[in-house]
Amino acid sequence: MTSSLLDGRKIRTISIVGNGPISEADAPEIDKADLVLRFNSAPALGIAGQRIDVLMLNRARVYMSKRINPLALERAPEVWVNDIKENGEVDWLFARECKPRYLGFGPTNKAREHLKRFDPFDRSNPTSGASIIAEFLDVLPDAEIHLFGFTHQGKQHTHDWDAEKQWVQQLCDEGRIHKHLTPGPKPRRSLKGKLEYAFRFLEKRAKHYLHNKILHSSESTKRRIFGQDA
Repeated sequence: MTSSLLDGRKIRTISIVGNGPISEADAPEIDKADLVLRFNSAPALGIAGQRIDVLMLNRARVYMSKRINPLALERAPEVWVNDIKENGEVDWLFARECKPRYLGFGPTNKAREHLKRFDPFDRSNPTSGASIIAEFLDVLPDAEIHLFGFTHQGKQHTHDWDAEKQWVQQLCDEGRIHKHLTPGPKPRRSLKGKLEYAFRFLEKRAKHYLHNKILHSSESTKRRIFGQDA
């Protein structure tokens, strides 16, 4: 992985925020980290914590910019794509709002090596969460990693949720990462937060139409997003 967010920057703590339930009590803890990473549509941003340094996508072509939490597009300096660039790039607005970096197959392959112990048939496709955990363990071995909103559940049958859950639990038992499952009510968006969200939503939708429909043709946008592996 190469990233301007990591180059020359001392990162002692990392918050990796999944899209599962997060307690109101954990929201302030997320923002205390030196680096905050969220996934895909980042629905909890603005509710469960206000910070985002990295928005990570499982594949660029799965998410158009209009499908992302508009606060994530506004606040995230970088978007990391857990894939190669040849398989599709982020759309035109995405590239303008966030600096895209394509991680290739490295993080996924590292996660697969870790999961072999729990998935002896090696048939599962590691999630983006497992991939970035494996990557951080490798490139930032001294950093303290905190997980929020990780339930190890999902609709995708290509992932071995049980194997990932066992691996993460092992890491927790070894003290290498910390998984937060604090009970309590879920955080709610304040009135100010709702107004900001609505404003950014309208702004990003307008920009999305401008960049992907007017300034660039629909065909060129599709070619950019779907790449060679369409």
